[in-house]
Amino acid sequence: MNRLMENINLSRYDARNLLKAGWAVRTITASVMLMLAVLAPVHLTQALASPLAEDESLAAVVELADLADERQQGSSRQSRRRQADVLAAELLAKAREAEPAITEQMQSLAQDGAQLAGLDNRFKDSGSLARKILADAESDNVSLPAAAAAISDVLRYTLVFDPSDYSERVPQTLEQLTAKGYRVTKFRNAWGGKFYQGINAQLMSPQGVRVELQFHTAQSYAIKQASHEVYEIRRNPASTPAEVEAATRDSLAYNAQVIAPDGAETVTWPMQIKKAA
Repeated sequence: MNRLMENINLSRYDARNLLKAGWAVRTITASVMLMLAVLAPVHLTQALASPLAEDESLAAVVELADLADERQQGSSRQSRRRQADVLAAELLAKAREAEPAITEQMQSLAQDGAQLAGLDNRFKDSGSLARKILADAESDNVSLPAAAAAISDVLRYTLVFDPSDYSERVPQTLEQLTAKGYRVTKFRNAWGGKFYQGINAQLMSPQGVRVELQFHTAQSYAIKQASHEVYEIRRNPASTPAEVEAATRDSLAYNAQVIAPDGAETVTWPMQIKKAA
């Protein structure tokens, strides 16, 4: 085998340079070996008769091929991260363009005791958005553009109502928004849930931008904010099982303190209108 390596003039340094190019070097090596088998069968037979364990040159080629595989996989991951970053930037750019008009409409809902909370955080962070695109694409087995198109909380708002009229104000607010050209694409009533309590509505704005609108009481919103850190630990793939277990206990403890407004668990959309007797 040493004579064979000399014939094809492939030093370890040359092999390393070739293997950086990826899988192509394996095809080149196989072709050269096949040609030598035809032109110089005696040398090839003698080379193949040598113990494989004693052939350091072949071991180096195999090792370098594995290194090339790892580099190719790493390059693919980097490419996907870059694509996710670009998609996140595009979503944010579109949201920022439509945001002034949407924010003005959301602020008009903050009346008669209602408050618009967390307005400074209405845009999702670009890094968090890119990570969500990657995670959703993997979990849902879809392309990165498809995962990005399905994200609903690039632009998000929170309305806080008094518990005394919470159950009436939520559907009334959605009626106001649909009258302004918004479309409710998803409605989730999470009152009574284990880890989160409140109502989340996903909207399509007249500008064609997805918007998330959360409905809370002052208490449920405060507990949601206080428990955000343990929420992040629970959903972080890098968290250890012990960290996730501890964060889960903390989440349950936080959530157990929430007091649901009267009738909150029965709020639905579209609003059910009672017929006159």
